[in-house]
Amino acid sequence: MNDYIKEIDELLEEYELTDIKDYVYKNIKNGIYLSITEEDDYNVQGVSRVGGYQDMLENFEWPKTRAGEPMTFIAQLNLEEISCCDENGLLPKRGMLYFFMGIDEPAYDIEHKVIYIEDDNNLMFTKPDKPTVLEEDYEETFVPYKIEVKQGVEIPNYAYMDYDIIEDSDKYFSLEESISFENKGKNYVGKIYGYPEGQHGDSELEAALKIVANHKYSYSIKDKEKLVAALNGDEEKAEAEINDIVMLLEIDSNSKVGFSWWDCGVIHFFIRKEDLKNRNFDKTYLSLYSS
Repeated sequence: MNDYIKEIDELLEEYELTDIKDYVYKNIKNGIYLSITEEDDYNVQGVSRVGGYQDMLENFEWPKTRAGEPMTFIAQLNLEEISCCDENGLLPKRGMLYFFMGIDEPAYDIEHKVIYIEDDNNLMFTKPDKPTVLEEDYEETFVPYKIEVKQGVEIPNYAYMDYDIIEDSDKYFSLEESISFENKGKNYVGKIYGYPEGQHGDSELEAALKIVANHKYSYSIKDKEKLVAALNGDEEKAEAEINDIVMLLEIDSNSKVGFSWWDCGVIHFFIRKEDLKNRNFDKTYLSLYSS
């Protein structure tokens, strides 16, 4: 992160926000930013890819929805390619990580599957026997694109900024947008870690409530009380669970790939930090945000 300090210091000066420097640095998060490069012809197995279909080991069992329909492949990440950008040090250093999902309705607790394989040798291009649920819903297939990654940092966005500390929100928005623009670029398609795109700053609570307490989020002030109750009334532990939720992947709407999450939204895959460290990808959460 030290590489970014000079740049952020200069931006704080430019936007006359040096008075909130401590707040900005206290709340910086590392991110791994994903951009599409070229359309993938599947000639090379095991590359990082979004859209299309995946490369998987032989005898792979395609994830299905509760209704028995094949889930839609979203992305595969070659972790050896990505590990060089992982300042948080939470992802496995090698192997493949796969993301699948069901119908994106409603926007919370979406059916999905995250799969990790450590041995990424002998991968085979794999295609389902019939159209997946989102292919049928969208009435199209999704175009495969190779992904390149880069490292960056970000500060709290609109949903997560502290309005009690930030007096000049317009200047702060300009600062945040400048940093965000530098991270993303024109071919941006998603990210790992960082602040979820949203409106209310409660995505981590929503995820923790389901993963830890098996309750659906109801956008009520009582939701956190449900999490506390599930942890035997331990408010500190509930707060720690919320703070330890990690955004494993955010994928943006992208016209080239064909993803259109409620026209122009994003999808978020979340996981507990402890589960990520232990390579336990059975307990994850998927939600959708669209403005």
